[in-house]
Amino acid sequence: MSFHYCFTFSTVEMSVRYGDCNTNNDDIISCYVHLGLERAKKLPNILAVKHAHLRVLNTLIDTMCDHCLSSVWRKQCYRYIKRLLPLIYEILAPYQYQQKVEEINTLYAYYFEDDKDSHPLRNQTQAHLSQIKKQP
Repeated sequence: MSFHYCFTFSTVEMSVRYGDCNTNNDDIISCYVHLGLERAKKLPNILAVKHAHLRVLNTLIDTMCDHCLSSVWRKQCYRYIKRLLPLIYEILAPYQYQQKVEEINTLYAYYFEDDKDSHPLRNQTQAHLSQIKKQP
């Protein structure tokens, strides 16, 4: 893999991860996913391919969970995550795939759904914090 290609991939990856102030256009995310898949095709062994695919997926997940970015950008990342699930199904063991899907669904519910009852972890944390007495 050429240095130029690696630099391009890393640059596009950072643009996706930090929003690139271009939230109405998902071409950057599409380009990133495409570059990541092309990069994985050129790797020598299956373990390296698996890591390359998971790098793309985890970058999209991290971006989806970043409240500093616009909701539109984060939801676009989620759409691409959903598109990658069949590929992830092929590279992970069934129990790993199920864990990853549950993780994605939990994160999506936590960061995007408005119904506070659907956030049991957040509700438990808030209840716990309200019970703590402030120290003088």
